[in-house]
Amino acid sequence: MLELLLPTDYQLMFRWLPDVHIVTNTLVSLAPLYTYGTASFSIYRKRTSAGFSLDICATMLMALILRILYYFISPYEPLLLRQLLVMVFIQCVLLKVCLRFRHASYNPEELEKLPDLAQDLAQIPKISVSQFQYDDPDFYRRLIESLVMHFVICCGHIVRFFDVHYERPFHFWQWVEPFEYWKFLQIFSAVFAVLTALFRHVSFFASFIGILGLFIEALLPLPQILMLQRLKTVENFKLILLVSWLSGDCMKLSYLFFGTDNVSVIFIAAGLFQMGLDLVILCQFVYFYRQDMKRAALEIPMYELSSEHDQHYG
Repeated sequence: MLELLLPTDYQLMFRWLPDVHIVTNTLVSLAPLYTYGTASFSIYRKRTSAGFSLDICATMLMALILRILYYFISPYEPLLLRQLLVMVFIQCVLLKVCLRFRHASYNPEELEKLPDLAQDLAQIPKISVSQFQYDDPDFYRRLIESLVMHFVICCGHIVRFFDVHYERPFHFWQWVEPFEYWKFLQIFSAVFAVLTALFRHVSFFASFIGILGLFIEALLPLPQILMLQRLKTVENFKLILLVSWLSGDCMKLSYLFFGTDNVSVIFIAAGLFQMGLDLVILCQFVYFYRQDMKRAALEIPMYELSSEHDQHYG
C-alpha cells in the first residue's frame, strides 16, 4: 500500500477514500449499462431500430442465461456474476426498445423462403465409382471437390439462418407479437434451470452447457454482419457497441492466453472466431462509413447565383 509510505497524519486521509479495487469492480460491472444503454437511447431517440440486428439480443440473452447457470455448477468470481446480471437487465431493456420501435409494417410472412438444402445438394455432380479406378488420382481429386462443395453449401444454409432477410423455421425470433420473445426466454431459462438442478454434478453436462454458451456467444457478430452487408450503411449502428465487442475480445483472449492454465482449445478457438467476426464488422464499418460520407457530400444542395448577384460582383 503506497499510503503506508506517507506520514501517519496523512494516512488518515486515505481512510475516507473508496477502495480502488471496489471502484474498479463496480465500473466493470456497470460498463454494459453504458455501452448497450447508449444503443437503447439512440433507438428511442430516433424512434426506429433499423440498422440494429434483433438477433444480438437473442444470442446475448441465451449465452448469458447459460453462463449464469454455469455458476451453480462451477462457481466463478462474484464480479463476473454481477456483470452477467447487469448484462441480462440491459439486454432486456434493449430488446423491449427494439420491439417497440420496430417497423410497424413488419410481417415475417413476406420474408424470402430459405432455399431447399436437398435441392441444392442434388445439383452437385455425382461421382460414379465405376468410371474410375481406386488408384486413379483424378478420382480422389473429384471426390475432394465434391466434399468441399457439400461443405460450402451446408455452411451457406447455416449462415442464411442468421440472415433476417430469410424466413426461419417457426419464425424463430421473427415473431410479430412481443410476448413471443419473452415467452421463449422464459421457456429457455426454465428448461436449462431444471436440467442444471438435475445434472449439476455430471461433468459431461457441465462441459455441454459451458461449450454451448460459448458457441452461442461466438456467433454474436454474425447477424449484424449480414444486416450491414444488406443495408450497405452504418447510419443507425452504434460504434460504441463495436468498441465494446473488440475490447471484450481482447480481454477474453488475454485471460485465456495469460490468465489461466490448462485452458481448452475449444475456448481459444471460439474466442478467436468471435474476434475474427468482430474484425469483419470493423472493416464493414470503415468501408460503409466512407460510402455514407460520399453520399452525404453528393446530397449537399447547390444553389445557382442570381444574375443580379453576378452583376454586383462582376
